[in-house]
Amino acid sequence: MEHAVESDETSRQMSVPQEIPASRIQEALAEILISVPFRSSNQSQQLLRYIVDKTLSGHAGLLKERVIGAEVFGRRPDYDTNADPIVRARAAEVRKRLALYYQTEHGRSVRISVPHGSFRAIFEQIERNPVQLPSAPSPGPELSEPPAETGASAIPRDVIGHDLKQASAEPRVRWWWIAIAASVVILIWAIQQNFPSPQVRAFNQFWSPVLDNPHRVLIYVGGNAVYQLSPSYLDEYYREHPRSHSEEMGFESYIPLPPGTKIDAQDLYPAKDIFVTIGDVAAITKIEAVLVRRNRQFDIRYGGDIAYGDLRESPTILVGAHNNSWTLTMTENLRYVFDGRSAIVDRSDPRKRWSSSADFAEDYAIVSRVLNSQAGTSVIIAAGVGYPGTQAAAEFVTNPQSVSALVKSFPKGWEKKNIQIVLHTTATNQRAGAPDVVATYCW
Repeated sequence: MEHAVESDETSRQMSVPQEIPASRIQEALAEILISVPFRSSNQSQQLLRYIVDKTLSGHAGLLKERVIGAEVFGRRPDYDTNADPIVRARAAEVRKRLALYYQTEHGRSVRISVPHGSFRAIFEQIERNPVQLPSAPSPGPELSEPPAETGASAIPRDVIGHDLKQASAEPRVRWWWIAIAASVVILIWAIQQNFPSPQVRAFNQFWSPVLDNPHRVLIYVGGNAVYQLSPSYLDEYYREHPRSHSEEMGFESYIPLPPGTKIDAQDLYPAKDIFVTIGDVAAITKIEAVLVRRNRQFDIRYGGDIAYGDLRESPTILVGAHNNSWTLTMTENLRYVFDGRSAIVDRSDPRKRWSSSADFAEDYAIVSRVLNSQAGTSVIIAAGVGYPGTQAAAEFVTNPQSVSALVKSFPKGWEKKNIQIVLHTTATNQRAGAPDVVATYCW
């Protein structure tokens, strides 16, 4: 569903406060685009730049889902936004990258955001409160020229001098304690960096084949097999049905196909390397956060945008199983493998078999860490039988508590060994629950 927007003038007034010059907003945008959260994603850069430019130019009315899909991502002007939610997915990714940017970077004095439910940019002045240095009170005329000592109203000179010294000393004392407190905070931070907790240390050891590799990390997820109705079929359908249907349901709704409906093969075409499941997107987001927090550069590839040479040059993270041929290739000779379309089996004991339900309300996944894969580099794989399993696998492997609790059962020297973990999860409302471990192998 596309979001309604205000008129261009209203949008301009709401989105670009008059006191923020466009040049400052463009400077802030340029800084964001070269930052760690954005530099590895060309699509996120393109989308954010487009949104900011249209908002600044007063054309926020063009910031509709289908228009963005056509102008930024090269989709047909009449493409189905429900079947291809690339704009919503990339907008959600832009919001998360912006949040990471403002958490990890200082940024300029302008904050750029894209609120949920809209594709319009909002620009806000970042208030920076300068530290007010305390100053000693300046002596008034009565102190520079003390009154004559007449009776009880006279003030002794030594008392005046003592009060002035005390007033000037108090700010120095306060700043001394502030400096001590700041030093303690810095010391604690340094200790945490050099002596991490056992949980963080175990987590870092698990991820070390990727995090300690000097090369850019490659994240790869395959595309899902989806067939779409041809434009000619859709045009014929709407010609044969009342216009009221499209007005009520919208052109982005599913076309009803009751039992017995016949569709010619020419009315279907494969949407190759376009669609990614909800579970895969959630998995990539979790993995990106780990890499961003550790200032690691990474490259995300989808569908057919990968070659064998890419895997040889970079430490690799594979996401998904049956939509990712590289996952199946890299794991086919390991102990735990995917068997058919709905199960995982233990090759050393085929009686051990874990099957997912048809609707993936109950799902299984494999996490694999292979130090010397067939491609010659280290590989970490988070893959489920279905999309909930993939999401659960990524959440497990990016959670320091889960990883540190698991490795306690591993043999000594596990840090330099290959690892496989079989996980089980349940899904509610397309959301995977907390996974539990059903089998492990370390060699």
